[in-house]
Parts: sequence; C-alpha cells; structure tokens
Amino acid sequence: MKFDLLLPLGLLALLTIPVLIIIYLIKPNYQVKRVSSTYIWKLSLKYRKRRIPINKLRNILLFLCQLLILTAIALVISRPAIFYNFNTDRSDVIAIIDSSASMYAGSNGNTRFRRAVGDVVALSDSVMAEGGAMSVILADSDPEYLATRIDIRNRSILMDTLQSYLDNETACSYGTSDIPGAIKLCEQILSDNPAAKIYLYTDNTYLYVPPTVQVMPVAGEAEWNAAILNAGVALEDGFYTITVEVACYGQDGIAWPLEVNVQVEGANSNLSTAGQTMTVKKTVDCTDGKKQTIIFRKGGGEDMEGFVYQDLAASDCVFTSYQSISVTINEQDSFLDDNSYQIYGGRKEIVKVLYSSTTPNPFFTAALDVLGGDFSEVWDVRITEVKRGGSLKEPFEVSGYDFYIYEHEVPEQLPTDGVIFLVDPDKDSVGAGYSIVGRPPKNATSLYLSAEEEHPITKNVNTESITVTKFSILTYDASYRLLMSCDTNPMLLVRDEDTAKIVVMPFSLHYSNLGVLPEWYLMLYNIFNFFIPGTVYGNSFEVGEQVLATPRGPELKVFDANREELGVYQRGEDALSFVVPLTFTAPGVYTLQQSSYFDNNVSVTQIFVKTPAEESNIWRVEDSLAEPVIEQKPDNTVRELLLWIAVALVALLFLEWLLQSRDNK
Repeated sequence: MKFDLLLPLGLLALLTIPVLIIIYLIKPNYQVKRVSSTYIWKLSLKYRKRRIPINKLRNILLFLCQLLILTAIALVISRPAIFYNFNTDRSDVIAIIDSSASMYAGSNGNTRFRRAVGDVVALSDSVMAEGGAMSVILADSDPEYLATRIDIRNRSILMDTLQSYLDNETACSYGTSDIPGAIKLCEQILSDNPAAKIYLYTDNTYLYVPPTVQVMPVAGEAEWNAAILNAGVALEDGFYTITVEVACYGQDGIAWPLEVNVQVEGANSNLSTAGQTMTVKKTVDCTDGKKQTIIFRKGGGEDMEGFVYQDLAASDCVFTSYQSISVTINEQDSFLDDNSYQIYGGRKEIVKVLYSSTTPNPFFTAALDVLGGDFSEVWDVRITEVKRGGSLKEPFEVSGYDFYIYEHEVPEQLPTDGVIFLVDPDKDSVGAGYSIVGRPPKNATSLYLSAEEEHPITKNVNTESITVTKFSILTYDASYRLLMSCDTNPMLLVRDEDTAKIVVMPFSLHYSNLGVLPEWYLMLYNIFNFFIPGTVYGNSFEVGEQVLATPRGPELKVFDANREELGVYQRGEDALSFVVPLTFTAPGVYTLQQSSYFDNNVSVTQIFVKTPAEESNIWRVEDSLAEPVIEQKPDNTVRELLLWIAVALVALLFLEWLLQSRDNK
C-alpha cells in the first residue's frame, strides 16, 4: 500500500500560496477616516484597542483557513490516491499436516505422522533459508494454525513446536481430520498472497487435486492393516449371537487369512454364580478393502458373499448372559489400535419396582410392563405387585426397592431407600411434607388440570387434556414443586432432595381420564427416567463422539483403562437435571462410577471407545480434494481520495466565511 498522485502537475496550484502571503504583507494595517467629532474619534479608538487581541487571533485563523483552502484545491487538481499492491516478493508456503488416526500407522517404528512432521521441518528450513515465510496447519477434527508466516527471524518458535511433535506423537488425534476445513483456513493467507503454495502431508489418495494444492504422500508401500470395524451382540431365541465386522487393507488383492478370537467373560452368570470364561474363534479370508461379517451363533448358518457363520454350540460357547466380550485379531500389522474390541452391557444392574395397591389398576400394570421393556437396554427392571385388601392386612413393604408405588393406601412411615410415587394417598405419612385437609365428593362434571412449573416429569405432557372428577385437597411444605393443579388445588407434586425423592398425585385413575391418555405412560416414563436414568445408552462409541451421561447420584467419576481419574462431575444445587457431556479423544475402555443418594452403593458402567471405522482403511481413496477459494483481485487497486478532500474543502470554506462575517461586524 502506498500514497501517490495521479496528476502531479496539479501541485503547481500551490504557487497561489506565496501570492496569498504577499497579499497579507502589503495589506495596510489601518484605514484613515474623517470623523465629525473628536469625541467620537477618541471613543472609537478606545473600543478598537479592546478588540485588538481578538482581531489578531481571528486574522491568524483566517490566514490558516485560506492557506489550507489553497492546498486542498491543489490536491483536488493533482488527484491523490492510495495504491494497494497485492503482489509480494516474499514467498508464502502453507503446510497442512493430516492428524487423523490412520496417521498412527507406520513401519520400522516410524509412523506416518512422524514422517509428515519431519518433512515439514525440512520444508520449513528450505523456505526460510530463501527468505520465505512458513505457515503450518494441524488438521484434526478442528484444524488450527500452529504457526502463521514464520520467517528466519522467528525460526526457533516453529521448530520447537515441530520438535515436540517428533518427540511425542500425542498431537496426532485418534479421530478423523477435517481436511476441507484446513484448506479453508489457507484462504486467510491466500487472500493476501494468491501466489502462496499449499502442501498437504497425508496418507489419503485423491483422484482430483486442485492446482493450488500439492499432496505429499507419507504412507509406506509395505504398510497394511487388519481391523475390527465393529462388533455387537443380540439375543435370539434366548441365546446371544455375536456379530463381528473385519477387513484387511493394503494387501494388493491377496486373500489374507485372518483369525478372529472371541472370549466371553461371565458367561451364564447370575446372582449366585460368577459364570464361565468361554472362547471361540474363526478364520476368514480377507482381500484388500472387502469387509467380512462373522456371525457367531447357536446353530451357525449358511455362508454367503461377505458373511461367514460359526456355530457356538460346536465350540461349547452357548450363553444366555455375559459380563463382557473381548474380540481380538493377533496380527502385527501397521496399525494396532483397531485390533481389539470390547462389548459390554451383558450384566445390567437390577432395578426393583414395588407396586402396592388395594385395587391394582390394569393401566398401571400395563404401563409398568412397557416401562421395563423400554429401559431393558440399561436396566434389568423387576416388578413386584402387591395387592392389599381384607380385614387382616400385612405390613407395608418399605425397604429393598428402588422405586415404590403406593396406590390408595400409603404406609405411616415412608421408605428411605428409594423413589416414592404416591397415587391417591388415603392419609398423611410421617415426614412426607404434605397433609390431606379434605376429600370433597365426586364432581358432577369433569374438571381440567392446568400446568404450573416446567419440569422434566411433565416434559411433552399435555396437562390441559387431563380431567378429574374426584381428588383430595392437600397442603404441602416448601420442599415440593407444584407441577399440575386444578383451580387452586395441587394435582401433582414433586420433591427432589438428597434424602427424599417423592411424587404425589392426589387423585385416582378411576376418577380421571389420565389412564386412557398417552400422557399417563409418558408421565410415568418421565418420573422413572428423571429419578432413575440410564447412565449411558449404548456401550460402544467412536473417538470424538459426544456421550451423554445421566448419573442418578450426586457425583460421577470417569476413569480410563489404567484406573486413572479423568474427571469428577457433581450435580449443582437446585439443578432439575444432571447431564454430563463426555467426549473421549483416545480409544480404549472407560469406567463411569457413581453412587446413589440413598445407600451410597457404587454403580459402575463400562464403555468401549473405538477409532472410527473409516480410519482403519489406511489406504483410503477420496474422490476429490477441496479447492481453496481465492478472491480475484487486480495487481494494483487504486482508491482516490477526492471525496475526503472535497469534504475538507467545504468545511474550510464554511469556516473562512464564518471568520469573515465576524470580522465585518
């Protein structure tokens, strides 16, 4: 960028400035005037002497204004402008380092990522030795600049960073790389210097590469990878079936015999026995890039293209329950992080539900059965139904359950070891925090409920569609939240404290349309899910995938495979929900540990985090590489300053007129 004049001869107009100075030099300082009275003459002199200092200042300002006006006119004639030059003599080089999981593949103790970093070090030395500037981008899931336009003067800054990556490869991620995002980042430099060169160090092959980018391959010719892409279990006819997906990459079409080993821990375990350790294996021929699916199940099956069966009964590996399943392939390939897979979820924690009622309601029993099925992925829900009636009544069950439902009749002393749902209570319970103050007769017409405070228990529940004809009138203390009401009467209360988890619904399903509405099951589901949520839904996740953990206790601890604590998360005060978003950056087994509010029993959930399946293909071929968008600009862009000078000229003319008018008064 530089300042210049389009018509330099216009500066000749500045010769008017000496003329102005001469005019001021020859201008008389006073004028001779005849007056008719000596008195008037003396009086005018007196007033004139008083105005001399002000007149001098005004004259100086007037002279300066006229001087600047002449200068501005000269500049308008000469047409000053700013020239933007977008060409630069200094060379700009941008190096993009792919840091996806496949860059951990390597041979002879040298990974692709290390090769890429070493090549960037050599390139940087060459560029800076020739007076150029070096920029480096680390392309992971969120690309960023490691260095921007580093020259020979700041060489050590870049070299120290790159050397740290050579010494410790943790900068390489175990997830996928956003290469298009890294190319997009280059546009920041290309907008200033379109001639900048881009080098991409990667192990991917692109069928189309734009002319602005040069791909620098870092893969070794002999590198190959055998991978477990995915694994899972399913319950079929009472027995578990194991499905394993495997593939082999980099073998040039050769059928590679791949042995897949499966070990089941805690097979056929129950509350009284720890179960057995069972093993089974299967060898399949994998050709380059073709996925094979192995199905281990009782009775086997007929092999077909891409699917191979193994009879579990033939290997004495039939099981109806398990604690964990380990799948491995014993190959010394170029990428070892996808050679094992862990399957959890076979032994679910038992959640005991008690439904106690004088007249059990089919709407309740049906909803509880569906509830157990909906939560079967994370809990083993076991429901116990107790019918109370007759003149001789047994004591209430008030311990040993996680979720208590009391309908019509409630105990004098409520349980202290679980969540309590009171439906149409017949009396007050000690320490419950509510009191029954009246039982009006049945209404002739149905009364509609109203929603009060928003709460997870009433999420997606259309309260206004619920009607009642008979209910109890309650009073309650400040420990409860009011969720539904009918006129001024509470219809649904919830108490969520460390020592008490209680829901009170002071009406019966017999006197409401709630039982036949979808809102009934939805509300029951919300109550269960709010107080007894599944810690995580699923047992297998990918690196970089967000895992939502919902602890049911006040604290969650996360450990890695070495039992090193990665984080402690605590529920905040007055929080309506406790959801912990977790993102794991490395593959392996992780443990989520929590304790409940009531008995402080430790609950442990294990999950497996794997590298993305696409990263197992260490010879991946992509269709095309993104092309950076370069803003087309001419070599020189001119911006004239006539407008700004004209504005200044008008302002000076106005100021000069103002000073002249004051002088003539």
